[in-house]
This record gives sequence, structure tokens and C-alpha cells, in this order.
Amino acid sequence: MFSNKELKALNAILPETISTIRKKLELAEESLERNKNEAKLITLVSTLNKIKIQLKKHGNDQQKQSMPKILIVDDSESMLGVASALLGEMGFTKIEKSESAEKALATLLNAAENKTPFELVLTDWEMSGKTGLDLLKDIRTNEKLLETAVYMMTSHSEQGHILKAIEYGVTGYLLKPLNFKMLNGKLKDFLPSAE
Repeated sequence: MFSNKELKALNAILPETISTIRKKLELAEESLERNKNEAKLITLVSTLNKIKIQLKKHGNDQQKQSMPKILIVDDSESMLGVASALLGEMGFTKIEKSESAEKALATLLNAAENKTPFELVLTDWEMSGKTGLDLLKDIRTNEKLLETAVYMMTSHSEQGHILKAIEYGVTGYLLKPLNFKMLNGKLKDFLPSAE
């Protein structure tokens, strides 16, 4: 485990390294070189996000935590309703829904452009069109979205599935069917502390 001093140093150093890798990715012409740089970028972004979470847990984030904006992505209308209702029961108030990864990415980019970014995305893995894993990859490789926490919702609990999501920089994994206890255990730290 890193000390607070080490976490702060990494938090200061990693953004520049991420920027360098992103430039290499943009300039890469060979698909093998692009894939290597993309994998490095995803790993570094995932590491930076985990460092930021640890710093917040250690009370080093002096800003008052506000209610996070959440985007739920699923091609099932009933699943969107269930997830939204459970998050509402937990106390979340800024919840939006999207029925596809393509629309979700557009929503996320638009919010980032308007300086009202989403802090948290819950996405289904298997959807028609782009998958949740594709969306995760798009988020982790986009400079405007890389700090967004992403939880993958799926009924697949096989180790290979989980490892693939970790490789792409997932923040967490939510097994379906969703329930209040599970969501509360995984997402309660995103709620602002009660004064």
C-alpha cells in the first residue's frame, strides 16, 4: 500500500505520463503500436483513478463533495427503471439514463463539454451495437472522460469476464440482478457525507 506522500506524488506525475502516451497513441500508424499504447493508456488512467479514490478516502480532497451525476446505460428499459429506483432509494438525485453505448458516449462528451460531467457510469455489458466494454474503453481513452468511475453491470461472473473488465480499467463490477444491499455496498462512498 502507498503512503499518502507517495499517492500525492503519483497523482502529480501520472497526468503528464498519460498525456505523453495519448500523444503517442494519436501518432501511431501501426495497429500493433496503437494497441500497445492504448493498453498502456488504459492501465495508467485506471491507476490514476484508483489513486484519486484513495486520496479522497484519506481526506486529502479539501473540496466539499457534491451530489454526483450518474448515467445508467442499458438497452433494457426495465433494467434502467430498476437501477434508477435503487439509486434513488440510496439518496442519489442526479440520475440520467441511456439505452445504448453510442448515445451514452455522446451524452458523456456533451456533459464534459458543458463543464457538467458525470462522475459515475453504470453500464450493462451486453447491449446491441456497442457493448458496455466498448463504452468503458471509449471512456478510458478519452481525455475529457478518463476520470469517470465506471461500474459494469452483468449476469456473467466468470473470472475471464471480470479480468477483461479490469484490463479495460473498470472501477467496479455489479452482478445482476441488482439489489439495494449490493449497490449500497459498492456506491455509498459516492454519496456526499451528511452534515
